[in-house]
Amino acid sequence: MKIIQNTGDIFSALGISAKHDVRIRDFQIDSRKIKKNSVFLGLTGANEDGSIYGKEAIAKGAALAITKTTQPQRENKLKSNILSVAKPEESLVVLAKSALMKFPGPIIGITGSNGKTTTKNILHAGIKNSFATPNNFNNEIGLPLCALALDTKNTAAIFEMGAAKKGDIKFLSQLIKPKIGIITHIGHSHLQGLRSLDGVLKVKSELIHNIQKNGVAIVPEGRYIKYWIGLRKDLAYKTFGLDDSADFFATNIKIIKAGTIFNINSPYLTKKIKIQTSLLGNHNILNILAGFIATLELKEDIDFFIDSVKGFANASQRLQLQSWINQSTLIDDSYNANPDSVKAAIDVLHQQAGRRILVLGDMKELGRYRKKLHQDIGEYAKAKDVNLLIGFGDLARYSVSSFGDPGVFFTSKAELMAFLRNEVTRHDFILIKGSRSMKMETLIN
Repeated sequence: MKIIQNTGDIFSALGISAKHDVRIRDFQIDSRKIKKNSVFLGLTGANEDGSIYGKEAIAKGAALAITKTTQPQRENKLKSNILSVAKPEESLVVLAKSALMKFPGPIIGITGSNGKTTTKNILHAGIKNSFATPNNFNNEIGLPLCALALDTKNTAAIFEMGAAKKGDIKFLSQLIKPKIGIITHIGHSHLQGLRSLDGVLKVKSELIHNIQKNGVAIVPEGRYIKYWIGLRKDLAYKTFGLDDSADFFATNIKIIKAGTIFNINSPYLTKKIKIQTSLLGNHNILNILAGFIATLELKEDIDFFIDSVKGFANASQRLQLQSWINQSTLIDDSYNANPDSVKAAIDVLHQQAGRRILVLGDMKELGRYRKKLHQDIGEYAKAKDVNLLIGFGDLARYSVSSFGDPGVFFTSKAELMAFLRNEVTRHDFILIKGSRSMKMETLIN
């Protein structure tokens, strides 16, 4: 049963008196997706005002359209199933808060420079009947829309929160007020908006301020733990890592044909927990550790979590191995890239027994650090025994330059693909990585 079930619930949450009580199907911001009894929210986008589609939404069967009024005297008035408000975006947030306040289960909020989507998906698979934000619905529009999809049958709600500027995580975490907050990683992401690593730390740490009183903060062991504890003394802090200084740490890590095997160790456990997963890389071990701690804190079924991790398949374009041209092996990690995620993927490439080739597209949103961070990747790839670095874009040339021989750079995807067809053999492992805007997946498809 949806938490907001009918239009009467909507008017009640918005504090508007109206004789209108129709059972609703869902909430939509795209009039093309309207079905009978949907609720349409006419939001103002970068290029278009969605409110102009209110009448179209009603004609398609929407139970209600919430649109921006052009006449102040008509504010909060209902006419022909169209509710006129000052700002539909604010109505969306008010409705989301109402749904979240009524949700009976625990709420988990996840942020971080890397790993937040995978950690969210691991938890969603590992907690029975849980709700999780789909795709990348992790911003000021997507997350409230997800809150409106909550159902009373959901045992827990897991929200991913993204940030491109100061205040983003503050807004999102104030909205959901999680019982458990997870910071997966602090690294070089969105530096164009966040300016520096310190800026990343402060924005991601906005989550700490908005965890429920006496809640739990799950954070990586290391240099920032004292900073986080200094922000809130009432929280229980649980750390994860690869060293035994963490509260929960991994040992006996083994790479097998089917993925990875390791043990979870902790003074909070009476015995080691053996984990088998198809996921690759130490960074994914850390994601599993964070998810495990949250599952343990919520007193969920640990055996179910272990079984779910064993069968867990990561989202597409995230470190997926597959057969490729000339019977080579492709490591598809093309979804997105920042310096830390590229290094983590190179670590996985380093573990492969064959010729190791990195195809690197530009890493975006790095601001004034963009040249230096691309140079660092080239040096890191050389240190990790990458045999060939192929650069694509405007910035990857700096990676190729610092890598040295044998490195090659392309500005044309067609020429790059022609090179690969002639170059790679059945003994090669090719890692493809680049920022979302580079559309590196087109090399594969």
